[in-house]
Amino acid sequence: MLKIPELNITEPDGKLYIVTDSHLDENIAPASQFVEMLGQLEDPHTVVFLGDLFVIWLVPPKFWTDMHHSVMAGFQGLKDRGCNVVFIAGNRDMLLPRKFNERWKKILPFTHLIYKDWYLKWGQKRFGFIHGDTINYNDHQYLRWRALSHNWAVEAFFRVMPAQLAAWIAKSLEAKLVDTNKEFKIHFPEKELKEFADSVLPDVDQYFVGHFHLDKLIEVDGCTSALRVVPDWLTQRTVLRVGEHGQIEVLCYQNGSLDILH
Repeated sequence: MLKIPELNITEPDGKLYIVTDSHLDENIAPASQFVEMLGQLEDPHTVVFLGDLFVIWLVPPKFWTDMHHSVMAGFQGLKDRGCNVVFIAGNRDMLLPRKFNERWKKILPFTHLIYKDWYLKWGQKRFGFIHGDTINYNDHQYLRWRALSHNWAVEAFFRVMPAQLAAWIAKSLEAKLVDTNKEFKIHFPEKELKEFADSVLPDVDQYFVGHFHLDKLIEVDGCTSALRVVPDWLTQRTVLRVGEHGQIEVLCYQNGSLDILH
């Protein structure tokens, strides 16, 4: 896959929003709340989603339900307002197009589709983004599963399946994986994240990571920048908002309203 060049916003005239790990379904994380949140974003210039949009998302439209269509319409609403909509793929976002070509740009409501890491020049600041599921290089079982599930042959097999069968298999596999590898799922990989931070922070003012469902700041000696683990939407209903000069606020969605978290 080709590396996507960074987006260069020299004079931001709106806000940057960062959301991650919504794991949308019809129960614990209703899509309706997520869509309502997207519609409440004030003065959105760029929205970056850091992956794991649904519990499991088979990206081709033949697999979509009404829930998927409603969320895509929410993102399209932002795009129609002139907002950059950047989607960084997570481990639960499957069967992504190998290239984000013109055909796929008409299907998916994103201005940018990112498969790995990505950078944004925001005024005088430079930010880095990644979903983060590959940072823990010691979680060998997960990395093997990831390599298998994103293998082109496996993806080709899923693409030709009837939609209901493919969705059932994907959900069954996910259900089995929930109870495996608990040691790595419970343990926060502080050492590996600090090593990752040490490798990326010299080139940015802030680096944003999803996947870990925490709100955590990681710093390294001798570096003025920091790595921010972004709190998830699934359990915390939070959104990060970055102003024109790089100031960061945490917003929380409660009782149908998106407000600053004090």
